[in-house]
Amino acid sequence: MPMLRFDCRLFALRARMPLRCVVFAFILLLATLAKAEQVHIPVKVQGTALEQPSDYFTTLLVMALNASKADNEVIDIVFSPRDYSQARWINMLENDSSDFVIWTMTDKEREQQLRPIRIPLFKGLFGYRVLLIRKHEQARFDHIKNPKHLTKFLGGQGTHWPDTLILQANGLRLTTAETTESLFRMINARRFDYFPRGVSEAWFELLQRKETRLEVEDNLLIYYPSAIYFFVNKNNEALAQRIEKGMELLIDNGKFDQFFYNHPRVSSGLERLKNRRIITLKNPYLPAETPVDNPRYWIDLSKLVSEQ
Repeated sequence: MPMLRFDCRLFALRARMPLRCVVFAFILLLATLAKAEQVHIPVKVQGTALEQPSDYFTTLLVMALNASKADNEVIDIVFSPRDYSQARWINMLENDSSDFVIWTMTDKEREQQLRPIRIPLFKGLFGYRVLLIRKHEQARFDHIKNPKHLTKFLGGQGTHWPDTLILQANGLRLTTAETTESLFRMINARRFDYFPRGVSEAWFELLQRKETRLEVEDNLLIYYPSAIYFFVNKNNEALAQRIEKGMELLIDNGKFDQFFYNHPRVSSGLERLKNRRIITLKNPYLPAETPVDNPRYWIDLSKLVSEQ
């Protein structure tokens, strides 16, 4: 846009108009020109419009993109018309090099298929798991103190979730289903004994679903190192760098921590973790590039729980 030189006083004298009217008209002209030059950037996401009221990932993505965008850019989030399994989302992104973002737990295979932005979206909290169990069955779990004790029970997991391979690698017995909704139906139908859910999921989901037949087990906290990342197509390095830059800015100015600790998905779980027994599992599928030694990315729960 060429530089405009405009003398409001001279124009007002020649046009015989009050100076304040000329100034107001000029401001409107500049606003109109600025609006005309706005660049709209559509970004597709794996979420659906129905998820907006309680969304975590899309909100954080918009915060990151807005933190790293130019002044004249407008981010337009394009929601999916329907939900899909994790495997389907990954396949869709793998074959779509447009501005398309999904969020999922990382593992070696996914980082070969897609381009990860290696900043944990839940500060590693997703590797801390509590167990959803049927009400009035707490006594069955009171004696569990190590992974071997847990092998006597049958857990439920998603068919394509990285957690499934991690739990199986540690000797735990599982039955699987394609969707979270199916797993909720199955545990209520007594098809398995417990459903591991992230601290950022368990209490929030029970509340959102108005679930009356399930509760969170009282004593245990399963832990394995893991992270949920934003992922884009391997050929979309520009979008990956924009998201990474935005996330780093949010960490630097404290807005990420403010969002994280005040979001109901997180606060509803953190306040219930005191005095739990940690059962630590290995994660043989964690990529070597995971920034586990960078403390700015991870939450420290040592003051809340005691490993036994």
